[in-house]
Amino acid sequence: MKKMKIHFLSLMSGAAMLFGLASTANAQALGTDDDGFVVQITSPASIAQTLVHGADAGVCQWIGQSDWGADVTEELCGEVVWAKDSLGCGQLTNAAQLNGKIALIRRGTCGFSVKAYWAKQAGAKAVIIVNHYTNPQDGPCTTYANATQFLGGMTGLDSAAAATIPAIFLERLTAEQIDGALAAGQTVNVCFAFPRLTVPTSASMYATPLSQVDTMQAITVLYNNRSGATQTDVNIKAEFFNPSGTSLGSLTYNMPVCEPGVDSFIVFPPFYAPPALGKHTVRFTNNKYNQAIDTVYSYFEHTNYTFATDNLVTDPGGVGPADADFAAANFYIQSGGLVLTGDAPAEATYATFGIANIQDVFVPGDPTANIIGVAVYKADVDGDGGGDLSTSFIDDLGAGLLSYQEYEMTGNEVNDALIHVPLTDLSTGENGVPLDANSGYYVSLIYDGTAAGTGKCVRFNNSKDVGYASFTGYPTTPLYFGQLFTGGWQDAIVVQRLQLDGFVPGVKTTEPKALADAKINITPNPASDYINLELKLDAVNPSVAVSLVDAKGQVVNGTQVERNFQNGVMRMEVANIPSGVYHLWIRSAEGSTMKKVVIAH
Repeated sequence: MKKMKIHFLSLMSGAAMLFGLASTANAQALGTDDDGFVVQITSPASIAQTLVHGADAGVCQWIGQSDWGADVTEELCGEVVWAKDSLGCGQLTNAAQLNGKIALIRRGTCGFSVKAYWAKQAGAKAVIIVNHYTNPQDGPCTTYANATQFLGGMTGLDSAAAATIPAIFLERLTAEQIDGALAAGQTVNVCFAFPRLTVPTSASMYATPLSQVDTMQAITVLYNNRSGATQTDVNIKAEFFNPSGTSLGSLTYNMPVCEPGVDSFIVFPPFYAPPALGKHTVRFTNNKYNQAIDTVYSYFEHTNYTFATDNLVTDPGGVGPADADFAAANFYIQSGGLVLTGDAPAEATYATFGIANIQDVFVPGDPTANIIGVAVYKADVDGDGGGDLSTSFIDDLGAGLLSYQEYEMTGNEVNDALIHVPLTDLSTGENGVPLDANSGYYVSLIYDGTAAGTGKCVRFNNSKDVGYASFTGYPTTPLYFGQLFTGGWQDAIVVQRLQLDGFVPGVKTTEPKALADAKINITPNPASDYINLELKLDAVNPSVAVSLVDAKGQVVNGTQVERNFQNGVMRMEVANIPSGVYHLWIRSAEGSTMKKVVIAH
């Protein structure tokens, strides 16, 4: 294992910074996931380029990685040769040409790992799988609106163990460039190479409204001494550019000595980029390596009204768990996006998100089954200057819940289109949620799929992965899914934006409905053996769902669902549930609510 040193030019005021890789909901030990390399096409010169996984610098930069097969731990270079047949779903007939080379194989017909297996059998040292067109109108890159089929990663399925060479996935445009060179009789060489600067960050949120721009305190980069010898007088530089390309200044860190094989995590001092509408760039360089891969970039945007952790570019397909994992988590999931205000107070008026699989989760005629909760929490509930999120949203931030709305899916949503939900202050009932200056908040999405009964989870819109540095108690993209994952989803950022006063939504939304207190009676409360929920509804509801939510935000003993229900009592046994404070989450076609209940044995 490599050594790591952490270098500070400045300590954060009010909070200590967390270092290391963020925890994810689906991290894997095998394969090319998180190996840290870039793909370089080194020849011919006409198509020479460097492709970076998750890059935000332009289109067709994305590289799909695998959680199976071999790791890439040192530079791997080779000539690229088409497999025959090019789908690679059986024994390859050009083994002599593939031996010791990198096999080029088309996506389709069989699984990714099957292709890698047959490439290995033909003697290939690695495999590049390339995308196809799904429809005639498709474009060459997943970042376009008319994109080719989205690929969030290469699943290995039942052949994963047999695939023992590195495998990656490239966009169709890049594949066409390689194929064109090969068809012209040119030799194509590709390297999986390791840059010396990696994981650059410049912000704890990607997008900040102009009125809320503040000093950035999350400027970091990892320097890798791969030279095999001790280095002296290593200078690391971060230079800032506004949307017009004008330099705003730079920061430099000097390491007098850097030992071989040591990864050095550099924390720069805070930097203030004056408000300017548009996309800003941070360029990181060093004085020891000057190849193209040794310059890396981070980005952030100043917007009119929008706070966002996603990069404002929606990838098709969304992000969510596998069906089995969703069931194991009691069909409950909650995600969050960090908001840090500047020196001026503000008012949040809308939350923005999107759904990518409405056809899988919408249940016709059953409003209860179609609810998505939208919450806004204060991140520093106790007011001590540090964030409080460490276990779950409800446990740690429940007392700081400022707004809770419910969006009811109609079935008319367009996959990947944005939805804007108006926010109401929970304490006053007034429109809009006041935000204090210099404070942290979370906009959060909640889905309980029990009432729907589909076994499918909502796949929320996402952008590509965006690098962030986190602060104690202030993870940027937390995800609660059976437990808290402070790093959210691997390689994807959920679209969950907070909009300030002045924002005008492009899509009209339905107003949330609250279940009137007069329709609810909970006895006994406190309870010891059971809780009776008496409901007096105006009409027969297709379904009514009731969940007991514990202090960790987890649904206890599943969700009870009554079909075709109007008046009556729903009984919940609690004799075996530990004493404590819980919330009864009630959803019906006539509205929803959360009521505090106490269990005392």
